[in-house]
Amino acid sequence: MKRKIFMAVNDVNINKGGINSVMFSRTHLFDNDKYSTALVTLDDKTNYPEIEKQLKYEGRIAETSEVINIFEYYRNKFTRGEVNEEIRAQYERNLQREEEGYHYQLDGKVARYFDNGRYVKYKRWDDEGRLRVVDYFSEIRVRIEREIYHIDGYLLQKETYHPSNNKVTQIHYYTKEGFCYLSRWFNHNTGKPQRIVLFSPDRQEAKVFPSNLEFHASFLEELCDLEEVKPIIICDGPGTSPKVQQIPAEKAIRIYTIHTNHLLEPYTIGSEVKPDVKHVLNNKDEDAPIVVLTNRQKIDIETQFSDRKWNIHVISNVAESELQVTKKHLNRVVTISRYNSEKRLDLLIQAFKKTVEVVPDAELHIYGDGPQKDALKKLIADLKLRKSVKLLPYTNDVFTKLSEGLFTVITSIYEGQSLVILEAMTQKVPAISFKVNYLVRELTDGTTGKVVPNGDIDALAEAMTDWLYTPEKALEVGEHAYQVVNEKYTRERQYQEWHELFEQEIAKQN
Repeated sequence: MKRKIFMAVNDVNINKGGINSVMFSRTHLFDNDKYSTALVTLDDKTNYPEIEKQLKYEGRIAETSEVINIFEYYRNKFTRGEVNEEIRAQYERNLQREEEGYHYQLDGKVARYFDNGRYVKYKRWDDEGRLRVVDYFSEIRVRIEREIYHIDGYLLQKETYHPSNNKVTQIHYYTKEGFCYLSRWFNHNTGKPQRIVLFSPDRQEAKVFPSNLEFHASFLEELCDLEEVKPIIICDGPGTSPKVQQIPAEKAIRIYTIHTNHLLEPYTIGSEVKPDVKHVLNNKDEDAPIVVLTNRQKIDIETQFSDRKWNIHVISNVAESELQVTKKHLNRVVTISRYNSEKRLDLLIQAFKKTVEVVPDAELHIYGDGPQKDALKKLIADLKLRKSVKLLPYTNDVFTKLSEGLFTVITSIYEGQSLVILEAMTQKVPAISFKVNYLVRELTDGTTGKVVPNGDIDALAEAMTDWLYTPEKALEVGEHAYQVVNEKYTRERQYQEWHELFEQEIAKQN
C-alpha cells in the first residue's frame, strides 16, 4: 500500500516559482509504487481546480498527484446535491448586464448600477463572460457586501464589511446548493481572524476554532486520519510549521524544510533568525527532521544553536531538463527573478550600464514580476537602457529562456541555494553571483560560474563584461556546469536521499 506524502504550504499557483517549483518537482520524484503525493494549501483562492488542471496539462505536477485546498475540501465534503433552481435563477439574474429598474454604466468587463440616482451595485465578469463578483453599497456609497461566484454558476463566498473603514468583518463560504459550511470572523481594525466556525449539514452543533492555527491543524489531522498507512507531512511553508507541529506524532511523520537563508540581516552566522523560521527551529520536538539545501547552512545552524540536539539533513534541489534546442545569443544575459527589493535587480541594471559602455550590443533580459516593476522601469529609462535591458513577463518556460542566454546573474541579498542557478546549469549556462549565503557549492568554488564581492557593482560589471567580450570563457564554464549538475543534482540522487530519510523516520517511530 502506498504511503501518502502531503506537502503543506499556504498556497500554490501557476505563475509562481521558488518553493512551488520545488514542490511540483517532488510530485514526479515520488510518483512510484511506494508513495503518492498531494499538495496541501490553506488559502482561500477560488480556482484551485483550474490551477491543478493547468499544472497537470503543463506537466509540472504528476498526473497521480492532487491539490487539496482546505476550503475546496470542506465544500466538497459537505455538498449534498447540485445547484438548485433558486440559486441558478439568482445567478442568471445577476449575470445580465442590463437589469430592470436600474440605470447602469458598462465599462468593459465591469458595470455600475444606480437606483434613482444612488449607486447601489457593482458587477465584474471574467474574460469568458462569466459573473465573478457583485458588490452592494449603502446610501453613503460604502461597500457593505460582496458576493463571489464560481465559474459553474453558484455563490462561493459572501463577504461583509465594516462601515467605518470598509474592512472585512465576516466571510461566509457556501456549497453548490447554498449551504454555508464555514464562517470566518475578523477584527475590522487589525484584519486578524477572531473566530472560525465550521458547519455540517448532518449535525446542528457547530465546530468553533479561535484562530487559523487550530482550524488548519484540525484539517491537517483530518487528512492524516483518512490514510490507512501513517502519512508523511513535509512542511514547505515556514508559516505552516506551527500547524504541522500540532499534529500528534502517532498520526503522521512530520518533516520540516528550510528553502532559504534562515537569518536576518546581515544574513550570516550570529544574526537573528527570521520570525517565520523560528517556528521551525523552535520546534518542541527536538528530534524532528529538518531538511536544508546546503551543508554550509546545516553547519551554521548546528554551530549557532549548539545548545540543542539537531536532526538536520542536507537534500539539494533537483534540476533536470533536456538541453533545449534554441538559438544561443552570445550577447545576451538572462535573469529570472521576482521584482522584489531583496533580489537587488537595481544593482544588476546599474552594473549592466557599465557593461554596455564596453560591449554596446549586450542585452539583458529579465523575466519576472513583482512590486518593484515600475521602479525598475524608471531606472532603465533614467539610465537610457531601454534598448539594452528588457523587463519581460513571468515565464514558466524557464529552461528555454535560460538556454537563449550566454549566462545568468544572481544579485539576491541571500539564497537558500538558488534553484535558478541549477536550472541554468542544465542548459550549459553558467552564473555570476554576489558572494552571499547560501549558494550552489560549486559556484563558490568557481567551477560552475563566478562569485564577486557582495554588492560590488563595479566587480559585477567587470565579470559580465569579461564573459560578453570573450564568450568562449563562459561557454567553457557552462560545459563544466552541465557536467556537475548531471552528476550531483539528479532526480535519482535526490529521491534516494529523501527515501532514506523516510525510512529512517518510519523505523524510528515503529
